[in-house]
Amino acid sequence: MKDVLKQYLWIFSITAGILTVTLLLVPEKKNRLEFIEEEIQKVQEHKKILTDKEKELEKLATEKEWEEVDKNTNK
Repeated sequence: MKDVLKQYLWIFSITAGILTVTLLLVPEKKNRLEFIEEEIQKVQEHKKILTDKEKELEKLATEKEWEEVDKNTNK
């Protein structure tokens, strides 16, 4: 009887330990609105830094990507 109780105690202890570590290591979910606002700010800062040539290249790349999407959807 004592052996069974010891086994249950070990199982419970290990499970509690794993749950505790998991709860401590898993990051909290950010508010989705805050996350979107942060991403918008990053993009705006990135666009301020770009030179005219880089902006033109980015525009061309975006247009090329959309053309590929259009080709794939027309098939």
